[in-house]
Amino acid sequence: MNEKEIFLKTENWLENNMDVALAHVVETWGSSPRPVGSIMVINNKNDIIGSVSGGCIESFVFSKALDVIKNNTSQILDFGISDQQAWDVGLTCGGKVKVYLEKLEPKKINEIQLINKSIKTNKNIIIATNLANNKRIIFENSSQNNIDNNLFDTFKSVMKAKASCLHYIENTPWFFKFFGCRNKVIVIGAVHIAEPLLSMSQILGFETVLIDPRNNYKENKFKTETIIMKEWPDEALKKIDLDSSCAVVTLTHDPKLDDPALEYTLKKQPFY
Repeated sequence: MNEKEIFLKTENWLENNMDVALAHVVETWGSSPRPVGSIMVINNKNDIIGSVSGGCIESFVFSKALDVIKNNTSQILDFGISDQQAWDVGLTCGGKVKVYLEKLEPKKINEIQLINKSIKTNKNIIIATNLANNKRIIFENSSQNNIDNNLFDTFKSVMKAKASCLHYIENTPWFFKFFGCRNKVIVIGAVHIAEPLLSMSQILGFETVLIDPRNNYKENKFKTETIIMKEWPDEALKKIDLDSSCAVVTLTHDPKLDDPALEYTLKKQPFY
């Protein structure tokens, strides 16, 4: 389940007046199972979505999440190499994981709605949480001028790196959660393998685009979330902001279509 699905489900739970605990991976070291920014959400009906370790520490985090919901608190959990607790719960990979648990009450639904809106519109935002007091600051653009200078500088560096991180400001731990434009998978050619490729890409949270000027295929074969552009590839690609968040896959095996797409793409910097 990707972040889009997780936060939509979280909003649904809050709309139904459920109490919810949100677990964030805020710091890792070594061969930790999941990266910084990974999330797991638990409600007071014992439902779980997401993951903070791929199964290693989930049951322990789940039990602590129920405590957080019951006691209306927040909590930091540390699992490390020499930590017997880590071995007891299954974190035997030699890494370290720090997880921050907080309670989300129904009145906090506006924040989750903002996250869902940013994901839907592909807008970059950062939510910074003071892990000492659970204070929140939301950063949406560089023109904000009501933020402490140290925080503002960190916001800008996180926005540039497009990655969540834990950062200490005046000895206080702040977790910066980055919500950014989804990576794109751009497929050239509505061929038979394009359909499963686009489907799998959507499951993994990618925005998907299909480019093919030909009319000999049925659009309804492809999931409705896929943007379909019936244009010559090099012309269609000019309408897309090709950067390091994009992957371009040519599948037509027709040089009239693949070659112009490759020639244009290679002048840009897609990650694939």
